[in-house]
Amino acid sequence: MKHLIYLTILFLATTTLSAQEIKLNESIVYVGDKPAFSFAKKSFNNELYVYKLNTKEVLVHMLVDTNGTEIKQDDGKKLVFEQQKVTIQSKNFRTRKWEFLIALLIEEKVIDLNGDINLDNLNRFKAKYDDNDVNKTMR
Repeated sequence: MKHLIYLTILFLATTTLSAQEIKLNESIVYVGDKPAFSFAKKSFNNELYVYKLNTKEVLVHMLVDTNGTEIKQDDGKKLVFEQQKVTIQSKNFRTRKWEFLIALLIEEKVIDLNGDINLDNLNRFKAKYDDNDVNKTMR
């Protein structure tokens, strides 16, 4: 049942995020046609660092989380907000592209287009999507 709720949320988010087009091009993240952030891909595209525009101030580090196994079914994505000391791991994001995750963070008002992170919204996002959230498993 829990996974059905996640899939429903992701489906609804996908339909609402289509208005917010995200493009990764030449180390710049574009929201629509406007440059919003800088980025760097590493580890054969298994890691993405998103920076404030034209700086090296890391907003979020996203990576493919293999759980130390070669089986793809248990993989997920990990989002690390180092300055805020928040890590989010979700298997629901396993097949999602980096652009989708950036759009979701903007849609959920975790990151604004100036590169500012709202800690309250980040904690709400973590409670909503993190597979390791103790509160979620207690329900």
